[in-house]
Amino acid sequence: MTPQVKHFLANWHQAVLERDRDRLDGIIAEGCELHSPVVWKPSNDKHYLLHILLGVVETIDDFSYRTEWVDGNDIILEFTGTVDGMGLVGIDKITLNDAGHMERIEVLIRPLNTLIEFATRMREHALRYKPEAANH
Repeated sequence: MTPQVKHFLANWHQAVLERDRDRLDGIIAEGCELHSPVVWKPSNDKHYLLHILLGVVETIDDFSYRTEWVDGNDIILEFTGTVDGMGLVGIDKITLNDAGHMERIEVLIRPLNTLIEFATRMREHALRYKPEAANH
């Protein structure tokens, strides 16, 4: 594991734990591509991504990472939690640039019943930032 990946992971886990927007901002590249389980069209708006990431850790109760895999600048983090008492498992597939900043994140979540509840809540959260997202 490269020093850049170690640095990113340490900051990522601390930022998620503390819900620290500034720490996240420091490790995410401008134009970072978000592939959400809620909408098909990816977003490249860093401020929107920060809003969404903080919404995720607020929406998922008992959010925690349980496993990670690293291959060069590609990272997969497996997480668990609950939404409205329903369990979920998901992954964050993250790609870092050569400077060690996140340039792409793709999120996958299962099972479907929890994903539907999560999507409903995250849509409401997203619309508080970006009302035009209702059309996508």
